[in-house]
Amino acid sequence: MHVSFITADYVAREIGYRGWTDWGAADRATRDAFHGPNFAQKFDELCGLVKRAGFSNIDIWVAHLDPLRATDAMVDQAIDILGRHGLRVVAYTAGLGRPNMERPDAERVYRVAKKIGAPVLGVGLNPTNEKLAYELGKEHGIRYAIENHPEKTPQELIDRLGRMPSGYTDVIGVAQDTGFWGMFGYDAVKATEELKDVLFHMHLKQVKRGEDGHWPTCAYDEGVLDMAAIARKLVELGYDGAVSVEHEPQGDDPTDAVARSGKLLRGWLGSAARS
Repeated sequence: MHVSFITADYVAREIGYRGWTDWGAADRATRDAFHGPNFAQKFDELCGLVKRAGFSNIDIWVAHLDPLRATDAMVDQAIDILGRHGLRVVAYTAGLGRPNMERPDAERVYRVAKKIGAPVLGVGLNPTNEKLAYELGKEHGIRYAIENHPEKTPQELIDRLGRMPSGYTDVIGVAQDTGFWGMFGYDAVKATEELKDVLFHMHLKQVKRGEDGHWPTCAYDEGVLDMAAIARKLVELGYDGAVSVEHEPQGDDPTDAVARSGKLLRGWLGSAARS
């Protein structure tokens, strides 16, 4: 298993960790900061942070490299910067989330993913785009892992995949976000077992019960989920995809907490962890 840093951890960095509550506003601020004349500098800073946190694998958040905003020159710069920092791309959160996506836009997503070496797109998939995801996935050799956000049980994801035409699940599976199971009160170890046959990617997120019904993310040793047990279950199942350490705090820099969580995860995975 490749332990990776998902750059969505830095969702609040461009707004100065001001206790944001609007993901959309933080997303827009990040896209605007990165997709301009300072792209190379910003992307180099980002990769430097990931490397200094102790990671050699990166899961790139779309706001840091938007295939529909980034020029070909920016994509080439990103590839060069990733190489200089010795970072391997294990996943990309660009995807087909917009309803009835036009094929040229969808093809652009896959072309950029292919160029940066992403083997999987781990993000939501609008049902209107399932056929595109299957066709383009087969064409480019890139799998699509649907991230669980609205689903309150793994069975909802399994049922959705079961309704797809024959052969689709060779290309389309699940990116499990464990934090949502914590929010919904579902056993994340049990969920991992239930999703074993369709599990393409992992967003390993810890959460804790906050005020006013919110469930903020946190370091692996601070929340409600048994992260060690989830890791042991992945080893038991022989899961061989990437595991991205996810923590998106609203008010402070996540780097130290993510680095600590990464070390804990590698310890739990033991010899199954790969750099």
